[in-house]
Amino acid sequence: MNVSFFSRIMLCGTLAGGMPVMAQASAATGSAPMQIDSQQIKVTGIVKDNTGPIIGASISEKGTTNSTLTDINGNFTLNVGSGATLVVSYIGMKTVEVTASAKPMTIVLEEDSKLLNEVVVTALGIKRDRKALGYGLDEVNGKAFEKAKETNVINSMAGRVAGLVVSQTAGGPSGSTRVLLRGNTEMTGNNQPLYVVDGVPLDNTNFGSAGTSGGYDLGDGISSINPDDIETMSVLKGPAASALYGSRASHGVILITTKKAGKGERFSVEYNGTLTIDRQLSRWNDVQQTYGMGSNGTYSIDAVSNTNKSWGPKADGSNMLEYFDGVKRPYLIIPDNISGFFRTGVTANNTLTVSSSNKTTGMRFTFTDMRNKDIVPNTNMSRDIFNLRSNSTLGKVDLDFSVNYTHEGVKNRPALGDSKSNIGKNLMTLATTYNQAWLRTYQDKNGEYSNWNGMDPYNVNPYWDVYKNSNNSDKDLFRLHASATWNINPHLKIKGTAGAEFNWFSFEDFKAPTTPGYESGYLQDSKFENKMYNFELLATYNNRWGDFDFTGTFGGNIYKVDNKTTLNTAKDMQIPDVIAIMSFNETSIEQNSYRKQINSLFGSVNLGWRSLVFLDATLRGDQSSTLPLDNNVYVYPSVSGSFVFSELINRKNIMPYGKIRMSWAQVGSDTDPYQLGLVYTKSKFTYPGYTIGYINNETIPNKNLKPTRTNSFEIGFETKFLNNRIGLDFTYYNQISKDQIMGVASSWATGYTYRLINAGEIQNQGIEITLNTRPVQTGDFAWDLNFNFSKNSNKVKKLVDNMDMFELEKASWLDVQIAAKVGENFGSIVGPDFVRNKNGDILIDPQTGLPKYDKSNHVLGNASWDWTGGISTSLHYKNLSLSALFDIKVGADLYSMSARAAHESGKSPATLKGRDEWYHSEELRQEAGIPKGSSEWKPTGGFVAPGVIDNGDGTYRKNDIIINPEDYWMSVCRNAPSMFIYDNSYVKCREIVLAYQLPKKWLGKVIQDMSVSFVARNPFIVWKNIPNIDPDSNYNNTTGMGLEYGSLPSRKSYGINVNIKF
Repeated sequence: MNVSFFSRIMLCGTLAGGMPVMAQASAATGSAPMQIDSQQIKVTGIVKDNTGPIIGASISEKGTTNSTLTDINGNFTLNVGSGATLVVSYIGMKTVEVTASAKPMTIVLEEDSKLLNEVVVTALGIKRDRKALGYGLDEVNGKAFEKAKETNVINSMAGRVAGLVVSQTAGGPSGSTRVLLRGNTEMTGNNQPLYVVDGVPLDNTNFGSAGTSGGYDLGDGISSINPDDIETMSVLKGPAASALYGSRASHGVILITTKKAGKGERFSVEYNGTLTIDRQLSRWNDVQQTYGMGSNGTYSIDAVSNTNKSWGPKADGSNMLEYFDGVKRPYLIIPDNISGFFRTGVTANNTLTVSSSNKTTGMRFTFTDMRNKDIVPNTNMSRDIFNLRSNSTLGKVDLDFSVNYTHEGVKNRPALGDSKSNIGKNLMTLATTYNQAWLRTYQDKNGEYSNWNGMDPYNVNPYWDVYKNSNNSDKDLFRLHASATWNINPHLKIKGTAGAEFNWFSFEDFKAPTTPGYESGYLQDSKFENKMYNFELLATYNNRWGDFDFTGTFGGNIYKVDNKTTLNTAKDMQIPDVIAIMSFNETSIEQNSYRKQINSLFGSVNLGWRSLVFLDATLRGDQSSTLPLDNNVYVYPSVSGSFVFSELINRKNIMPYGKIRMSWAQVGSDTDPYQLGLVYTKSKFTYPGYTIGYINNETIPNKNLKPTRTNSFEIGFETKFLNNRIGLDFTYYNQISKDQIMGVASSWATGYTYRLINAGEIQNQGIEITLNTRPVQTGDFAWDLNFNFSKNSNKVKKLVDNMDMFELEKASWLDVQIAAKVGENFGSIVGPDFVRNKNGDILIDPQTGLPKYDKSNHVLGNASWDWTGGISTSLHYKNLSLSALFDIKVGADLYSMSARAAHESGKSPATLKGRDEWYHSEELRQEAGIPKGSSEWKPTGGFVAPGVIDNGDGTYRKNDIIINPEDYWMSVCRNAPSMFIYDNSYVKCREIVLAYQLPKKWLGKVIQDMSVSFVARNPFIVWKNIPNIDPDSNYNNTTGMGLEYGSLPSRKSYGINVNIKF
């Protein structure tokens, strides 16, 4: 793709800063020479490409430091020696060396596709030559997202970039995505990067948080970005790369540059459509196939109790049971008895692009319609995105304007975690002899809830949840961006940018009357109104003096957020079938607001010498409204440099590029609003003639609060070998985050629940390696094979007040938590464990035959990855290409409450041991007429818990006490979480694309290009350790670490993509 005329204006500052690249030209001579003297001539001319003049192209006299730049019209003048050779260069173009002529010269530069890959987008949207950067940066071309599409584009980044960990929540296609860059740096907050779209920060707010008690994931902001609009996505990893964004970028930055009208396109139309079929990727099919519904080897004749237990007798079909719907059915195993609940889903994504341009103005309009019918019945999603971008040049002023509107509607988002409506949780323990299809009779003749399981409020009929209960959400998002760049001269330009985002989101959650736990009905209507404003002014000066290139920038920024939330809650429904607040007797309303402003000044200096040595320094000062008035201004510096040693090597065919880089930086982050002062509210109680108010703070205000600070050091090495067929990038980094803003428990005597303090220290230390290769290149065939690897140690160095552990997330009903524990990696899994002797053997209670438990906190595992990586490969032969992407994650632990439930309910194959023997023993006991539990009876067979019995004299004997296996598994499931902690490592195929580009001779005159592709997303898991579930499963959408419960099956997609350009 050509470099647009308008983007070159943005690049000219970088060029004069000392980063000329290779170019190629053809020269034509014109009129009579202008002789200065016998030794020198005055050379004049114009530098252009196939669309017009180039601003800021470099013209130098070879072998000297004599040089100049083209002006706003592409013209230049330079006095050189007679017969001198001119070297003409511009970023992204090939170079030519032409003989100087006294006649006016016309020099036409041609695009260099190889060098375009070396020009990357950095902070503030400035394009720079990669070799000048002193920090790590990865850039992904937008073409990677155009064929095999995700409903949230950021999911397509999984496995592509070293150090970038992408994890989709259990919220399905409409849910949010958790993204981490180089580990967690804060103990509170979401630790996610800042997204910047065309220079304007994006509001990535997740309106719904499914915490400890369950709830819904209401999606995020990045999902509203249209994959077909993305030109590039740049990942700024370390603080040195993102320091110019200040406190908003303490977790890294992902820059998204959107497409403009193509250069030279008078008028063009493009259609890009993808249609996929979505199926379950993982299934709950690793279950025992012997015993059926019931408990203690028996079942209830009415088949209403123990529907979620498989501790009954052998299911041999010899008996008939009458179920809640009045139908008698044989007592038989139903293989894979829950997968039938899920249907085949369909996702259709269609984009129409209309583009028009001339020499001074370009306009690009896209409309995308996305429709998703999920694998969960009666669940669907639609998203329409309209995007218009216009860019124009008026004399010395470049104008850029874009407007984006997104409408999204979702029906029946999945409930997560401990929610009573969590479909996955309610299905997974369904007894082995129970077919989920029978639950389709979810209501009786009166339209009320069918009592299929004794009205158990924690196992609600999933069909009732999706057909009788409901939730609906609507989002309307406007995003505006406008910028004007005044090119005062070839050296100086001033750019002003204004951006705004307006987001209106509503969510309605309805529970029908007679729903267990909501017998009188329930409705909550949530409305969110978020407004974000961003204003920026940036001046850039660049010049060259002899061997030195200089670029300086100075600017200011105002960032403002104004959010409002209104919650209407209603109970006791009186008007059936009218889902509205007015249909309920008891109603309440709650309103909240969130306002924040950051004022900033920033500057940077970039110095280059002979394209060999580069030095950068940046400084940013932030004034935050959420910090104390006398302590709310903080300065964040960075210094970086690079040494391009390949400039000293003449063997360019062997090593065309080699660089060593180093950087140091400091960034910080503030806190949420309303943490520093007293918040007052009105009581619902009144006194005659008076309004009663009270302080509504849970946290003690702290007037000395400071921002969290992260200091980072990074050193790296980049090189390319063998005519660019091998590229290696190695990075070592060390980040220390101090003064963590933490809410710790406060004494009850203070009247506050928490106190907000600065304490704690987290270290992230690791390496990143990226290896890009082309093993085969011959004729029409090429094979690319790329690897990336990242190893991060995310240590908690210290906390506060002799505290050695800070809770991050908790499954309170099992007393298991994810914590930051001193000396451990961030994300320790902490909970009770078995009592063990010095040899590590489990101690057995001689009275019960069950294990003994230590209820104090033990570190049972860690949820941080040991290392992550990715492999991408592509083969090209003429018009045919095949590519694949693999995502690798190794070493993190996961406490699977789903696996725990499988053992507790008797569905796991591990629960088979001892059953036959125990049930036979019970038959003998009953025949002997001995009461259950009598000391007169000794079981003849059953289960013996692994462990030892203390003899009381310092010795131990192997346990030999026979017990009911159901008692054992019930006991350990409720008291020993270590039994269900798994190594969550996996290798997953993320994407496969087989594409064919139709020959132009087949297309005629109307169609310019056409391709047809077979696409697959998440088609299979190559390897995993954890049974039944997808390793990406999780508990909720908060920390996203270490816990999993009731996650719905993830989706695999297969389909076709068609792209047509007219």
